[in-house]
Amino acid sequence: MKHSNTFFFFSFIFLFSTQNLWSQIQKTEIEKYRRSSLYTVLITHPKAKYAHEIDSVFVTMPISDKYENHNLRIRRVILDTNSQKTKMEHVDDFLSQTQTAKEMVAKWFNRNKRTGAFDVSLLAERGNYNASEMDVEQAQMTKRGLAILSDAGEELIGNTFVIVNDIVYVDKEANAKIAFAIFGAIASIAGSSNTATGDLTKSVADLGASISNLIAGFTVKVSSHLYQLQWNDSISSVFYNQYWCDSNDNEQFCAERKKLFDQNKDLFHLKYIGSYKVKSDKTVMRGIHSNAEVITKVCTRALDKNIVFLQKKYEVFKVKTPIYAIDGKRIESKIGRKEGISEKSQFEVLECLEDEHGKTFYKKVGKIKPIKSEIWDNRCMAFEEQAKGADRTSTTFKIKSGSGFYPGMLIRQIK
Repeated sequence: MKHSNTFFFFSFIFLFSTQNLWSQIQKTEIEKYRRSSLYTVLITHPKAKYAHEIDSVFVTMPISDKYENHNLRIRRVILDTNSQKTKMEHVDDFLSQTQTAKEMVAKWFNRNKRTGAFDVSLLAERGNYNASEMDVEQAQMTKRGLAILSDAGEELIGNTFVIVNDIVYVDKEANAKIAFAIFGAIASIAGSSNTATGDLTKSVADLGASISNLIAGFTVKVSSHLYQLQWNDSISSVFYNQYWCDSNDNEQFCAERKKLFDQNKDLFHLKYIGSYKVKSDKTVMRGIHSNAEVITKVCTRALDKNIVFLQKKYEVFKVKTPIYAIDGKRIESKIGRKEGISEKSQFEVLECLEDEHGKTFYKKVGKIKPIKSEIWDNRCMAFEEQAKGADRTSTTFKIKSGSGFYPGMLIRQIK
């Protein structure tokens, strides 16, 4: 009997461990969906108030986990206030002079700056492709190989974006001092009258102080300018046929290809998609212990609002997020108020499929809607301010139409 109990105990442990392992594998697979890639840049105003603090905070902000981090080395563009050019002209000059589009392509193919050699390891990793099937030399010899390279370009490289952000502190302190002085003067005049007016004096003085504090709050205006890396069959054909070389090629061949790639300034470019400007919301101070935390919270939330608007306005920039778990008619996904979800939001459910050549397409299979009381507040520092829903780890949705949903299917906001 003792041996039987021992066998049962170890069998239970093995089964429990196997289930946990399978659960981890499933979660890992669910998280392997194809995200758009993002590179963020800050327009800096060296002489502006809080410019240094905003700059310091910006470079530490993590890229949202709904995007792949495609940041390049240069993260700032200094605005020349003496120039007669418009702000957008400055941005365009920066993107052109730094050859941002070409550098983004070079990062996609893990380019060796010394030898000029490329590889497809990053494409394979982000797209969940079989790296051996993506060998460029071999892939170009078959219809399936060309389809896979085209799919990778369309799904990944073509969904690479740049957001240039202009964050400016709204200086309300001067206005606050003026307001306080005006209300103080009114209070002084009223106080020299009678007792009734004296009561008015206190009310006016209190009002002046509250308005002063309100005006003096830390506020920023953020303008975000969205660009998309251009990638199509004609661009990829020139790239693979004229510039591609890898570690299997000899040094002379790579040196020639490297020179051609370095000299080219016309093949790769960015397309301007649109802009949006937002003013930061009033900050809840609960859970904040330093000026740096205030600036981080205010700037991060304002940037997130801009991204949400750009996603809603421009179809090409919308993100897809996987269904994480299903319990009957309740669906969980790791998306929340940071991504602009409210009780009025609606999402379409997409099934990711492949054709006979391995090229990806998405089939709409239904609609879901978030449950009002079960929306995750995943905004910056929401947990510290004890916001409603901040203790959750996902948002719960109810099914509006469709059936047969399973974890790993993707959802995309439509309203």
